[in-house]
Parts: sequence; C-alpha cells; structure tokens
Amino acid sequence: MLKGFGASLSLPFLDAMTPFSAMASASTSQAATRMVFIGVEGGIWTGEDGFFPWKEGIDGERALQWGRKGILPGGAIADVGSGFKMTQTLKPLESFRKNLLLLSGLHHSNDHIPNSIVNAHGQDLGTLLTGINISGTPGVALQNGISFDQAVAARIGERTRVASLQLAAGQSSYNTREATGLGYMGFLSYDTDGYAMPVEGEAVDLFDRLFTDGTAEQQAQRKMQRRHNRSILDAVLDESKRIERKVDAADRRRLDEYFSTIRDLERRIERAKAWEGIPVKLPAGTRRPEKAKGNGWTADGSGRIGQMRLMLDMLALALQTDVTRIVTMRLGGYFGSFKFLGFPEDAHGVYAHNEGAPEKVKGARAIDRMHIEQFAYLLSKLQGVEEEGGTLLDNSMVFYGAGLTNGPKLNKWSKKVHHEAHGQINTPVLLAGGGGGSLKTGRHLNYDHGTPLSNLYTSMAEIMGLEGSKFADSTGPLSGLV
Repeated sequence: MLKGFGASLSLPFLDAMTPFSAMASASTSQAATRMVFIGVEGGIWTGEDGFFPWKEGIDGERALQWGRKGILPGGAIADVGSGFKMTQTLKPLESFRKNLLLLSGLHHSNDHIPNSIVNAHGQDLGTLLTGINISGTPGVALQNGISFDQAVAARIGERTRVASLQLAAGQSSYNTREATGLGYMGFLSYDTDGYAMPVEGEAVDLFDRLFTDGTAEQQAQRKMQRRHNRSILDAVLDESKRIERKVDAADRRRLDEYFSTIRDLERRIERAKAWEGIPVKLPAGTRRPEKAKGNGWTADGSGRIGQMRLMLDMLALALQTDVTRIVTMRLGGYFGSFKFLGFPEDAHGVYAHNEGAPEKVKGARAIDRMHIEQFAYLLSKLQGVEEEGGTLLDNSMVFYGAGLTNGPKLNKWSKKVHHEAHGQINTPVLLAGGGGGSLKTGRHLNYDHGTPLSNLYTSMAEIMGLEGSKFADSTGPLSGLV
C-alpha cells in the first residue's frame, strides 16, 4: 500500500521539530537561493557561431587532441574567460553577459554508452539531470534514476509550499509512452524509482493551483485525498504494530525505522494542510493568465512564443512568491513548424541533422537563438524583482542546456571532422544568476574531457546549503565556479 505514494516515503524530513508558523515566516522574510533547470529537446548546435564561442575554428589535426587545453570536439579552440565572443546564438543574452557562466567540455560518464532499445534520442533530456545508464539494469528495457532536482527537493522541499515544480511549454516530439518507463526523452525530472514526474503545461491551471484556493470541486478533492491518505496510514500503522509483537529484536529495529518513515509522512500531510491556510502574497498587479489559444506548434509555429512566455511568467511568479525554490521546465525543441523564422522544412530531419551544410546550419542557429530569446525573457523577469541581497536573478541559479549536442566531431575511423546530429559529448550547458552571491559569473569556462557534468550539480547542491553532497558520477565540486 505504501508503494502507492511513490517517492514520498523515501524523502527525508528536514526541520521536523521547527514549528510550522516559524518555518513559514522564515520562508518569506529572507531571500533564499533558488534553482531552475531549463532543457531544450533535440539538441543544440555547438558548431561555428553556435552555443559555445570559438577563438579558432575546426581543424582536423587539432581534433586529434580534443578535450585538453581548450580544444573542443572538431578541433575548434574555445574562446574562454570574461572576454568571450557573443555568438549569433547567444546574442540575445548580451545584456546578461555579467550574469552568465558558459561551461564547455562537460558530460556524463554514461552518455557514451550505447543502448539496445533506442538511439541517442533515448537519453535526450531524460538523462540530463540523472546521469544514468538507462539500459544498464539487467532484465529491464530502460530504467532511469532520480534526477538532481528531486534529490535536492527531497532534502529542502519541506521549506516551501511546493517541494518542486515540473513544467513544460507546448508539445514534445515524443509520445505519451515516455512517462511509462518505455522511454525518457521529453522529461527532465524523475522520482526515486526513475519514473518521470508529472509535468504541467497549462499556465491557467498552474496559476489556479499555486495561487488560488481552486474551485469548490478541487477543494473537495484535496480534502478527500487527505482523508484517503490518513486512512491508509492508520491501517498500515495498526498492521505494523501487530507484526511488531511477533518479531525478534533485529526486526523490531527495522520496524522502528519504518515507523519513523510513517511519522514523517504523517507530518507531511499535516504540513500540506497547514500551507493551505496561508495565502500566497502576490505582487501588486498580478493577473490570472489568459488561456493560450490554439496549438502554437502548428501552422507557422509563431504561437509557440506566446505559450512559452506564459509558462515562464508562471515560473518567475512561483519563485518570486517563494511557493517553490526548485523548478524544471522543458522549453521547446526541434519539433513542429518554424516557418515564422523563415525555415519551413522539417526541423529535426533537416536542421538538427544538418551535416554542416551552411543553409541548414542557419536554420539550426535560428531555432536555437529563438529559444535563447525566451531564456533571456525569463532572466529579465528575474532581474526585475528586487529582494534582499539584490535581485531574484542574483539569488538564483538558472541552468540552460540540452542532453544532446549537434555539431562537429572527429570520426575516429576516418580521422576526419564531420558533423554529428545528437552527439553526447561536450554537453551544451550554461548557468545564469549569482547563486546568492556564491558564483563568479561573466565567464566561459572550459573543462578537460572526462570532467563529470554531475560535478556541477554537486556544486549547486552545496550552494543550496547541502554540504558534502555527491550525485551520480560526481567526483566533487566543479572547479572555477566561485
């Protein structure tokens, strides 16, 4: 019966002895550090004038030495430091240069492991925050693990009304089977069992859930769910106490641990109920969003920008009101029409699989730049909120990236540089925001091949106050960030 609660049972309870009123007061009276992960499915162009700035271009001989001394896959030399060039892809972030950390050379150690079920698409966003070898579980087709955002939410999620938010803008290029464990491509966030966390994609519904009491029907459903949870817990406790009388000392110790978990869950139910009695203080002038019209991913594709911005508005509002401090969001990708940008062909088949052809690369850059423009929109929203210690952007870490990279790579057989669609080295990653004053931003940092992307997550966990944390294949904090 307890399995039905999913990851809830395994989450350690923090601040259990703190009176709820004191905790709620603390959460609104001081500026906390927030953590956001924005993912783009289908990959990002990392070739010339793309996601990572170059000092020198592709070189076949240099490519043999890639991964050291700033040499990128394909032999280009990274333009590092504070004076890095703003590429065409990154131009929309020009006004945020001092708030950025571009991080090249990182990837997960499991990224290069082929799986027998699906191609690189089988990882895509799915392993970006988990670092898992999804086909590495014997007897299981594909099995993911807990994502970094959920690992952090397990430890600090009790401090806010909502432990974490999982959002999506518009449709995915992957079908609904991805949530069943048969594939992982279009999701970022996963529970302790490796299943995709439910995502929310309607700004109006999200606003109603986070910032209003909801309809009478929704309120009744919440009360019914609390009663249902309560009755299950009572039944489990009664059964456990009956068993306890019949087992030896070793088993009683195990049952004591189990009882502790049950008590934690009881407290969680009471905390959730208590939060409902505390209204969210919305900024002056806040209005309920309008429902997005139509499907922005069809026709000429221009409607997707409005849908993205509606969800980004809700994301920023959730952080500003301290409803949550941890958010993941899928922001578009190579799916649907991009006619409005002047590129009418199939985005995935033509622009992602561009083979380095100049006209196709233009399309890839245009799509990536459009997504970066939406990211810049989010940063402007966060920068516009003043709070203790600076702005909301100053007090946040906003990750932007993709699980796949579309760009130059050395062919180890021919020893020539080619352009690979959906590669899994040199993961496209940037970090924006000051992390509450912890990050030294305004730079492009390059790391040697083999530096785990999970080291970045370890550093982010420490900035969130979780000292001594390690995640996935991390070997320690990522050097150079502070």
